[in-house]
Amino acid sequence: MDVIYLKNFDEVNEVAKLSLVLGNFDGVHIGHTQLINYARTNTNGNLGILTFDKPLKTVEGCLTTIDTRLELFKNLGVDYVFIIKTDDNFKHMPYIKFVDFVLKKLNPVKIFCGPDFKYGYNAQGDVYYLKERFNEVYILNYVNDHNGNKISSYSIRKLIKDGELYEANRWLGRVYSIKGVVTKGKGNGLSFGFPTANLTLEDNYIVPKEGVYVTMTTLNGKKMRSITNIGKNPTLGDGNKLTIETYIFDFQDELYGKELEVSFYHRLRDEIKFASIKELVEQLEKDLDDAIYYFDYGKNF
Repeated sequence: MDVIYLKNFDEVNEVAKLSLVLGNFDGVHIGHTQLINYARTNTNGNLGILTFDKPLKTVEGCLTTIDTRLELFKNLGVDYVFIIKTDDNFKHMPYIKFVDFVLKKLNPVKIFCGPDFKYGYNAQGDVYYLKERFNEVYILNYVNDHNGNKISSYSIRKLIKDGELYEANRWLGRVYSIKGVVTKGKGNGLSFGFPTANLTLEDNYIVPKEGVYVTMTTLNGKKMRSITNIGKNPTLGDGNKLTIETYIFDFQDELYGKELEVSFYHRLRDEIKFASIKELVEQLEKDLDDAIYYFDYGKNF
């Protein structure tokens, strides 16, 4: 798969027999994958995606980094990914100029997008103008959830912020994960038998609601069962700083400076202020038992 960053639109070149899918694709959720799969099925030549290095409008956080999106695109059989740098110059580009200086230069034989795809300054360009300028434009309807609501990156971000990981993962089509580097914390967990990896995020991810989660932690391609606490450690009086701390089952190796990926399966409980360290340890032992049960017996609670 070829990845082409479009920083200077004078350098945009035509790609032979190109079908182009347009969108931001944060999350590459099941609605996005349906659109891309439809385009792949109806493309005889090269399949390309035109996307952006960051959202065109302000959002609270991302579901996927650009690197994760590229990996998911590759798995979907995409041949080309064109990534536009969304600086101020691009954000102020009129929609007609976007069509003339970007889309027309790529010269796609077919265009695929969702009905709400917008482009150009103040999002003035829409799918109807695309239909005026190109012969074959295919607009796919939304994918809806079981309540008839549109599945969107926005709705999935809200589910994650609310701690509704089952629903979020269902609409993502995979388990939500974040990546970060292990940095030194206060080492409190080590003192009572629960050493944790303190994660500093690599990107502006959506962080799940505060609480304790069943997670899977990946280190150098190896997946390990874990539980993860997101919160402010009220029992230990660590202040108001939000931390993400992961306890990996039966793991003793040094982790400082290493990259971890933490995948969130299920929210076990709220973060609680306990009356003593003894009560905290008893609850953590119960959390471990619940997590083991979750992984071993069908994830059915």
